[in-house]
Amino acid sequence: MLRLVMAVAGYIDADEATARLGVKRTTLYAYVSRGVLRAIADPADSHRSLYSSVDVDALTKRKRHGRKPERVAAATLDWGLPVLSSRITLIEHGRLFYRGQDAVELAGHASLEEIARLMWDCGAEDPFAGPAPAVDQAWIRLAAALGNLSVIERAAALLPLVYGSTALTWQRETRRLWPPAVALVRAVAAAAAGTRPTSAPVHTVLADAWKLDKGGADLVRAALVVLADHELNASTFAVRIVASTGASLASALAAGLAALSGPLHGGSTSLVEIFFDEVERSGDAAKVVEERLWRGDRLPGFDHPLYPEGDPRGSALLGMLPLAARRVDVLAAMDRLGKLPNVDFALVALRRALRLPRGAALSLFAVGRTVGWIAHALEQCEEGKLIRPRARYRGQE
Repeated sequence: MLRLVMAVAGYIDADEATARLGVKRTTLYAYVSRGVLRAIADPADSHRSLYSSVDVDALTKRKRHGRKPERVAAATLDWGLPVLSSRITLIEHGRLFYRGQDAVELAGHASLEEIARLMWDCGAEDPFAGPAPAVDQAWIRLAAALGNLSVIERAAALLPLVYGSTALTWQRETRRLWPPAVALVRAVAAAAAGTRPTSAPVHTVLADAWKLDKGGADLVRAALVVLADHELNASTFAVRIVASTGASLASALAAGLAALSGPLHGGSTSLVEIFFDEVERSGDAAKVVEERLWRGDRLPGFDHPLYPEGDPRGSALLGMLPLAARRVDVLAAMDRLGKLPNVDFALVALRRALRLPRGAALSLFAVGRTVGWIAHALEQCEEGKLIRPRARYRGQE
């Protein structure tokens, strides 16, 4: 009698896994026990296991590169195997989790402050219960002078004026850093909104500045939640490097803001805006996409290496927006290429649906991600270790 084998997306059986890796089953089991290869029970036979195809491919690539440390490091830093341990965020099976809780589900009801308490491991304590942060009188003058700059530039300039934000994290207990952390979150929100920091919920600060109704404010809240963290991306890695030196939270956040501004990270939202502009001028999304393909241009706002089946953050936000003809046309044209919208596309779509000022997509990104950056900075401080990789010299001998 033939046994029915139930296929599980993203998982393969032991025969295929060992064949791809070129190892014996004992080695396969050792990979699982060491935590470098994920395994689940076969739904058709609980006595058998299935193995993550993604992990198998990553191990295969690692074996091809050899075991020299510099080769392993080079592969690791390019969407490779984990380089740091963390208890904050998990990306697995096309889903995003904050300390074990599904981020998309949290976006249905949680505030950014609640996400911060979760990520910062505050327990029953609420560091956001205090009054608005004290700011230097220079804040008002400097904020006015920086009005024409991007949110990234404004926030980086204003953060050192937040009381307690420039104190070194070195040898300080994590809970002692919560008050300046709260002040920094509120300060980044104020920089984005063009106001002074207040104790109001962050999403209402932004909604009031952008004159949104209750529905619009709820969309802003949801966006901030799904943007709060995304594991060890470029900006978060930059934050952890600075935090590992014992520098202040303001300094660590400045590194995160700088990294976020680049067009291969949060600055990609500006490229999506240009893409939308082209479609609006043309009136024909399919034609714009085809012209970009002929020119060899990027198609920003689509696909993500960590989500081969689609970015759940982008899907969640787009599902909350009212239908818009231009957006539907763009999605249809990209769908014909097999491309799925990511969170950058969704942020720009949200910005346009709510008629927010240009640049608001990046503002949402920066404000929401501040919470995750702080979580990683606090976790790195607890590690008490300096992040110091080595370089592989390729210059003149």
